[in-house]
Amino acid sequence: MKKRIHFTTVAACITTAFAQSPATPHNLPAAPIQVNRVPAQSPQPTLSQKYDFGGQLRVLEDPMAMDSQKSVNPSVPGGALGPMATGENKVPKDYQPRTDVPLSATAVQAVRVSEIWRAQQNEPASGKDGRVLYAYGAGLPVVVCAPLRVCTIELQPGEKIMGEPQIGDSVRWNVSPALYGQGEDATSVIVLKPQEPGLDTNLLITTDRRAYYIRLVSKPQEYVARVAFSYPEAENNRKWQDHLVAQAQQRKSDAQLTPAIATAERLNFDYKISGGNEEIRPVRVFDDGAKTYIQMRPEIQNRETPALLILGSDGKGEMTNYRVQHQTYIVDRLFDRARLILGAGKKAQKVEITREQQPKG
Repeated sequence: MKKRIHFTTVAACITTAFAQSPATPHNLPAAPIQVNRVPAQSPQPTLSQKYDFGGQLRVLEDPMAMDSQKSVNPSVPGGALGPMATGENKVPKDYQPRTDVPLSATAVQAVRVSEIWRAQQNEPASGKDGRVLYAYGAGLPVVVCAPLRVCTIELQPGEKIMGEPQIGDSVRWNVSPALYGQGEDATSVIVLKPQEPGLDTNLLITTDRRAYYIRLVSKPQEYVARVAFSYPEAENNRKWQDHLVAQAQQRKSDAQLTPAIATAERLNFDYKISGGNEEIRPVRVFDDGAKTYIQMRPEIQNRETPALLILGSDGKGEMTNYRVQHQTYIVDRLFDRARLILGAGKKAQKVEITREQQPKG
C-alpha cells in the first residue's frame, strides 16, 4: 500500500527549500527541487507552530503576492515569512499611544504664554468695502465662515505669499489663493470654504513681510465675507518717513526762497494785475531786483497751470525761463509786462501783469 503525502506538509517543505537554498545565477539552469516525503504520521503540531501554512499556500497560488511581503518575522526559524509580515512602516497592532505626555515646568509656562496671547481681545474694526480689520500682532484673529459661502483674507498691498499656507484641517477646509491689482498695489488674497459647520482649526500664512496665524471657525449660517489687517507699526513708520521727506523738501524750498526773504527791504510789490478770472489770477507779484515771483492760489496745484509769456515793446509774447514751486512762479529776470495764458484761441483766459515802477535802489 502506497503512503499518502499530506499536501500542507509538502508546501511547507518546498517553501523551506526556497528560503534556505542559495540564489541561482541567471546564466545557469535552476537545480531541481527535491521533495522529501514525510509520512502522514509525522507530528503536525511542531510544523504548524513554525510556519504560516496559509500564507505559504497563498504565495504558491499567487507568486506576485511575494513582492508585497518583504518583512521577515525574526521569531520564525530560517527567516521564513510569518504572521507579522506586514509593511515596513506599519505601526504594530499592540501599540498603545500615550494620551497624555507630562510637561516640564518650562513647557507648561510656554503653553500658558501662548494661551494668554490667543485669549487677547483683538477687537475687529470696520474697514472700507465691507472689510473687517484686525490689528496685526495684537492677538489671535478669528475668521468665521459657513458652508456654501466664500470667505477671504486680504493681505497688505504689495505683500507676496511665500509657499503654500498651512492649515490644521486640510480635509474639510478648502484653501486657495487669489490676487487683484497690479504692480505695487497688487493684493494677495486667501479664499476659504468650509465643507461643514462646527469646524475649528487654525491657519498659517507666510509672506515676504510677516507670518499670519489665524483661527478658523465654521458656523451653519454666520460668516465674515472679507477680513483684512491694519498695521499700526508699519503705518507709524510710514508717517515718520513722510514727515521727514516733507521736512527735507521744505528745507530745500526755503533755501531757494531765502535770497528773496533775506532782501525784504529790496522787494518791489508795485505790480498791477488785470483780466482773467480768480482761478488763474495771482495773489501777488513782486521782485527782489533780480528775480520776479508770481504767487498763485493754493488751488492751482490741483488744476492746469497757465503758461507765462513776457511781452515785449511790440506787445508780442516770448517764452522765458521760469519754474513753479509751492504755487509760485519764479522767473529768473525782471520784466515790465507779462501775460498768463490758459487755453488757446478765442476761449483762452488771459491775465496781464504790469510793473508800475522801478524797484527801490
